[in-house]
Amino acid sequence: MLTRDQVVDALNDLVQITEDSHEGYRRAAETAADADLKALFNDLAAQRGAMVRELQAKVAEQGGIPADRGTLLGTAHRAFDGLKAAVLGNDRQAILRAIERGEGEAVRRYERTLERDLPPDVSAVVSRHLHRLRGDRDRIADLRAA
Repeated sequence: MLTRDQVVDALNDLVQITEDSHEGYRRAAETAADADLKALFNDLAAQRGAMVRELQAKVAEQGGIPADRGTLLGTAHRAFDGLKAAVLGNDRQAILRAIERGEGEAVRRYERTLERDLPPDVSAVVSRHLHRLRGDRDRIADLRAA
């Protein structure tokens, strides 16, 4: 079993990647030209915000200080920066590709975290979030293929 500090670090990593996603979707929703994408981005931003808050609560339960912002120079940040650029250019396919990249990185980070020996209550939250991320990634892939 991981130490409390290791659990806090793992959770804060997920807070950061999920906050990157939250901010990316929030910014994309503000500038998206297509009404369906604007609605989708608003929905995903709200979901990611709720996920961040739940992860932060788990960090606090472990006695840690929750991260309150995304990564500074991480892979997810760069992926969601790609989303911002695609939205500003209003290129629907580029927007959806950027989302897939960002979601793919988030899925990888969640999967890596689940490979660790987390407490059962933490593992349950991370598993639920991972299921959500995979579903959203697949939803975006279906949209792009349509």
